[in-house]
Amino acid sequence: MTTMTGEATPLQNIHTAGAAGAADSTVQGAAVQNTAVQNLDTARLRELVEPRSIVIIGANTKSSWSHFTHSNLMEGGFAGELFMVNRRGEECHGQRSYTSIAELPAVPDLAIVLTGTNSLETVLEEARVKGIRNLILLASGLGEAGPEGAALQERLVERARNAGQLILGPNNLGFINSHAKVAAFSHMTQMPMIAGGVGVASQSGALAIYLLPYMASRGVGCSTAVTVGNEAMVSAIDVMDMLVEDENTRVIAAYLEQISNPERFLAVAERARLAGKPIVVFKAGRGEASARVAAAHTGSLVGDDKVIDAACKQFGVVRVDNIEDLVATAGIMESYGALSGNRVGVVTGSGAMCALIAEKAELAGLELPTPADATVRALYDAGLPSFSTINNPMDTTGYISVDPTIITKANQCFIDDENFDFIVVNSSWPENQLMADMGRLNQDELHRQLTSSTKPVIGMSFLPTTVTEFGRAFANEHGLPHSSDSFDRGIPAVARSAWWSKRSDELTTDPAVAPAEVIEKPAGAQTWSEIEAGAFLRKHGVPYVPAAIATSEEEAVAAAGDMGYPVVLKIASEDIAHKTEVGGVRLMLRDAAAVAEAYNFIMTSVADLAPGAHIQGVAVSPMRPAGNELLVGVVRDPQWGLVLAVGFGGVMVEILKDSALRLLPVGPAEIRRMLESLKGIELLTGFRGGAATDLDKLAETIFRISQVAVGLGDELEELEINPLRVAGDEIEALDALIRWKQQS
Repeated sequence: MTTMTGEATPLQNIHTAGAAGAADSTVQGAAVQNTAVQNLDTARLRELVEPRSIVIIGANTKSSWSHFTHSNLMEGGFAGELFMVNRRGEECHGQRSYTSIAELPAVPDLAIVLTGTNSLETVLEEARVKGIRNLILLASGLGEAGPEGAALQERLVERARNAGQLILGPNNLGFINSHAKVAAFSHMTQMPMIAGGVGVASQSGALAIYLLPYMASRGVGCSTAVTVGNEAMVSAIDVMDMLVEDENTRVIAAYLEQISNPERFLAVAERARLAGKPIVVFKAGRGEASARVAAAHTGSLVGDDKVIDAACKQFGVVRVDNIEDLVATAGIMESYGALSGNRVGVVTGSGAMCALIAEKAELAGLELPTPADATVRALYDAGLPSFSTINNPMDTTGYISVDPTIITKANQCFIDDENFDFIVVNSSWPENQLMADMGRLNQDELHRQLTSSTKPVIGMSFLPTTVTEFGRAFANEHGLPHSSDSFDRGIPAVARSAWWSKRSDELTTDPAVAPAEVIEKPAGAQTWSEIEAGAFLRKHGVPYVPAAIATSEEEAVAAAGDMGYPVVLKIASEDIAHKTEVGGVRLMLRDAAAVAEAYNFIMTSVADLAPGAHIQGVAVSPMRPAGNELLVGVVRDPQWGLVLAVGFGGVMVEILKDSALRLLPVGPAEIRRMLESLKGIELLTGFRGGAATDLDKLAETIFRISQVAVGLGDELEELEINPLRVAGDEIEALDALIRWKQQS
């Protein structure tokens, strides 16, 4: 291991895939992340990514890390002062070097530190003495490498904070600021980057090695891209926050392996929405979601990944499943902004394309309205042959070989059609001069349509194509917007843009959620059965079926007589969540004899199947007519707080997995959207002649339940109503479970 002014360390000290092994760092847990809790001022981070002078510490002509650091800066257009520190004072990359930081003739704005782990404390101290405020640390073997490395990282952070320094990393590859022409990135990548409006925050440096060239290959320009590694002082959320304020950034694209500060993430998402900047996130780990371990059915619905999904939807963050979709979606949104409306008109020159696009659009949730009658007439007047069938998507047929201008004429007819909010056309940037010449006949009109139509006109290839240097230059010369590389990527991308626009409008117009009334946990609640839980909910405005506890068959018969037949009997025990599994429920009891028999059966069955359970007795309630059964559950996520789950209930909820999740608090308007998102929603809207339910009334009832949960505060672990009986506008809870945090 070299000293602080030594050459770049061997590759085992800075992983290729991880000099950025953020994948490793994020798995290690809270010890690494605790150092990033403090919110970073965006102006302070901006200072780090806009240096006018830079020093490479550990510069060495024989090191690939040093070579790429230097070459990226030069090829990226950096015009400021660039210094080298090499302990032997050797010439590095064609210029002189200094043997120590102290020898530098000026104080650089940024230090890129390529030296090994053991030298970092000395580097920070000598940088402090020199007055260097901003540092990129590439070295691995810190917070991601176990307790010893984590302790060293903590010491580095403490030193830096005390000295007013800011560290990017460690265990990262740096950043690229395309507009400021600072490519402080220590790995091979394409330079110069295409300057554009997509800002990138990545928890992995290794992924950026592939992401940045891929963006360029698809013609998507970058504003600032930052890799954060171990997030010792700068987190991905800090970078996203900075990009919200960046005048060159129109869309924020993020690669995340974990969200360690959910509250801050949501605050940044809200700021971005208010600024009109979409956030597109590829959050890794969908396949690793773990369900909550809980006593009730709600726990099977709420897993880590599902909660993140719900949080993104709730706060208007676009979540994608892979890097290709991250780039495709960011490219569309950068060029076109919010696509207002969901109705798309598509013009192609192929019947096969039409079928494939229609299927893709339907899966993405887009509408494909039929062209207006005036559009049909205009198409025939424009020269479309009479044998053509006019649909949406539109096939201009092989007649384009007779009259190539029929494509742009058809485009214009669709542009003029009020049935469509935006138009998709089969078009891409030419790969070479030959391709450009082939399209010259339609070129001017097509470019006019793409750049200055009254509604968005989006070009897409049929199959993926590479954007060449010629194509980029051609697009730049003619001022062309982004062209998606295929319908397969492009159609879902425009659907996400349309969703983001709609969601932003909803969040802008929805009324603020009223604060929940604070509710103290009642004495003895830790051992509540369903009966006490139901009485508590009823007291706080939740419609709940009446019930009485019987401790003998005589008491059960008397209670049934008071309520009126038919009745239902259920075991009353705080230890039994799933009553049917222990024979603890009997339904539709029509007389005293049936009640007496059911009481004795339940007590015997529960004694056999749950011998350790504390039994309060048997609950007697009126038997309600059949209706739709919903589950309304609230469970506490250790990171995100209280999560509301709504789905079709009973035991079927675990089989169908037809549920919607939101973070609390949430208002009635959003709860109604949750209901409308359920696959079984037709059951509530009059399916096959059934009584339709007032969804606003149902949403208000669920809102009331959620407000009780919020009002109980930190004491509550889980609250579940299953089922909530819904028969037309009759809404009533039939069973409830409340679990509290364990007393320490």
